[in-house]
Amino acid sequence: MTYLTGSCLCGSVTIRVSDQFQFIGYCHCSECQKWSGSAFATGGLVNSEDLVITSGKELVSCYHKSEETDLCFCSTCGASLFSEKLRLGKYVVRLGILDDTPTQRPDVHIFTASKAPWFELTDQLEKFEQLP
Repeated sequence: MTYLTGSCLCGSVTIRVSDQFQFIGYCHCSECQKWSGSAFATGGLVNSEDLVITSGKELVSCYHKSEETDLCFCSTCGASLFSEKLRLGKYVVRLGILDDTPTQRPDVHIFTASKAPWFELTDQLEKFEQLP
């Protein structure tokens, strides 16, 4: 299995993640807009055993967003790292933290019904107003 490495902005938290994402996509929900500080968040879904925090585990803080999701970030620099999907036993890794390039590319836009009104979707990727 091939692995990718990643880190937060300050480099205190490092990860290793499998290069076999179950999906990679752009989420346009209002919560991802707030979480990312941008028009969308780009993430890839992996099983919990496919993500390892290799250093700085003590610096990872999580915001308990809901019974389904914890949002995890570096407590030193504030960089968004991943979302833990509690009921599924999976993680959505923020692709912006990766030091390596995944072999897969994003292939879907989700929650487009709540996308930022100032952002235009101009690509040919599949689009869903909610979750597919």
